[in-house]
Amino acid sequence: MRFIQLSFASRLVALVAALSVGATLMSSILLSWSNYRAMLAEAEVEGESVARLLARSASLARELPLEVEQMLSQHMIVSAELLAQFVDAAEKAGMTSAEIKNRLSAITEKTVLDEFWVTDEKGYAYIHRDNNADFQFSASAEAQPQAHEFWNLLSGKTDKVVQDARKREIDNERYKYVGVRGIDKPRIVQVGYNARILEKVDEQIGLPRAIDNLLGSGEIDAIFVFNKDSKLIASPKAARLNNGRDRLTDEELAPVRSVIASGKPRSVNGAGKLSVISPIDAEDGGGAIGAALIRMPTARLNSVLASQIETALGIALAATLLGGGMAVWIARKQTAPVVAITKAAHNVERRAFSAGELSDVEERTDEVGQLARVFKKMALDFLDRERTLDALVTQRTQALQERNTELERLSARLSKYLSPQLYGTLFKNKTVASISAKRKKLTIFFSDVVGFSEMAERLESEDITRMLNDFLNEMANLALAYGATIDKYIGDAVMIFFGDPETRGVKEDAAACILMALDMQAMTRQLERRWREQGLDQRFQIRIGVNTGYCTVGDFGSQERMDYTIVGHQVNVAARLEQSAAPGAILISHETMTLVSDAIEVEEQSPLHVKGVSGPIRTYKAIGKKTPSMTEVIHEEREGLRVDVDLLKANKDEAISLLKATIERIRSSE
Repeated sequence: MRFIQLSFASRLVALVAALSVGATLMSSILLSWSNYRAMLAEAEVEGESVARLLARSASLARELPLEVEQMLSQHMIVSAELLAQFVDAAEKAGMTSAEIKNRLSAITEKTVLDEFWVTDEKGYAYIHRDNNADFQFSASAEAQPQAHEFWNLLSGKTDKVVQDARKREIDNERYKYVGVRGIDKPRIVQVGYNARILEKVDEQIGLPRAIDNLLGSGEIDAIFVFNKDSKLIASPKAARLNNGRDRLTDEELAPVRSVIASGKPRSVNGAGKLSVISPIDAEDGGGAIGAALIRMPTARLNSVLASQIETALGIALAATLLGGGMAVWIARKQTAPVVAITKAAHNVERRAFSAGELSDVEERTDEVGQLARVFKKMALDFLDRERTLDALVTQRTQALQERNTELERLSARLSKYLSPQLYGTLFKNKTVASISAKRKKLTIFFSDVVGFSEMAERLESEDITRMLNDFLNEMANLALAYGATIDKYIGDAVMIFFGDPETRGVKEDAAACILMALDMQAMTRQLERRWREQGLDQRFQIRIGVNTGYCTVGDFGSQERMDYTIVGHQVNVAARLEQSAAPGAILISHETMTLVSDAIEVEEQSPLHVKGVSGPIRTYKAIGKKTPSMTEVIHEEREGLRVDVDLLKANKDEAISLLKATIERIRSSE
């Protein structure tokens, strides 16, 4: 937050300094990283060169022991032939087997020859070096996995047998054997050499020697060679491996198999070391025969990188000082006009701007001077418009207040001519009124003052006007109290309906209408007594007709003038009921009676025949609210269930018995 609150000049200084330092550091870091990557790439190339050298060493190490063993095989054949000639000559000269054995044993003690075996025609070894051995050659490969190969010398199938160095089954020692056929008769003449000489050759010219020579330079920490099956076949000497830094890690071992399979080198960069894994290709181009892992130290690379970073920091520091000085100079030179323009902007906001505030800045010929001139013009125009706008707003506000006052008066007058429901619907609905209607089940109410025309002839116009207004005012109050919609006043007649635009349900609307009608009859009697006390001795009675049925309700008329009303056959029936009702009576239809019979006591009247209605109309006279004794009716209704019990008419014992039987039937059906 402190940086945000700095002045423009301070922020400019900080920005220039930050850009200078950032650019310098970024360039230095990129250059250092590029050099570091180049050195790593060079190290990888060196590692691959070492791997190729190891590949040639591995090929030579693999071929030389084979050549040495072949030369040894020729030498052993010569030794076996000489042994066969010696045994033949010695036996012909009459030497015993023991003498021959002693002579030959003396030779083995002085030379590299380790064993000799001479058999008879049946393969029994009767001349040999081991005094405790009792050996019989056999043709069975199962019995003698190694020695059975020499049986072919007895059968005459071959004249000589040369075996590769291998571990023999009797003592698990690694030996090489060569055998020839006897001179005077079929026999096996065999010589044996311990294979330690071959292992010494491998140690002298094999991979371990090459690895130790390469490690002696100090440029390489460790070298590991793997065969085609990713098995380790050569590594630094055990003394070096005991040092923890030379042990193979999981990160180094993981890519060995993929390098052998793909033939492409990989490198693993670890802590303070770089390991290059390169394939060892066969000389005949037959693909990789193994892989070499060369581990090199990266201390030299890290020291070079650290030196470059130090240099970059020094350059960044110098750039910071230079950039900061330049930023201070720029800030002093360029921010003064900006500060003046900022101050002028605050004065414009406070409407205290004067034309001469920016005179010094306007004299500049650069972009800042042009900005000051443009700002001055805009500020003066803005202040002129603000003053004009304030005057216009004041004028429009006064006119709007007058218009709102007029609309409030008009709205108050309009509310006297519309029912509250319709008034609220019209003023809450923002859409334009249009001619529309809908079908809906309503309860329609008609009332008329009995003998009003004769009354108007006998009374003064002022009295009749006061009486009618008092009567209609009380009727309207009751209608609004019961939630009715007042359709219209027709002289002394009133048309009201329930169920639109708001409804509580058809049954509830019908009950509310009848209760309202009863209260209106009572209200009429109260008005009559009040007027009598005022000196108007005039009989005042009304008749009421109520019907329930489907009507068309909505807006009717033209686009210029519409009425919200109801039309239909059921409206006509309600009007006929009102005309047929006795003075002071409420005549209702059968449909209405079925809806209010639970709460209203009714008395059926004679059927009514009226013009425009085919068939008689069943009518009922509404007497009043049912007393508690008259409304002892149990009524429960659910989906799929309805129970109605009139406790005044029904036999209670019979009702209980019937209900119990019904309960048992319900339980048995589960």
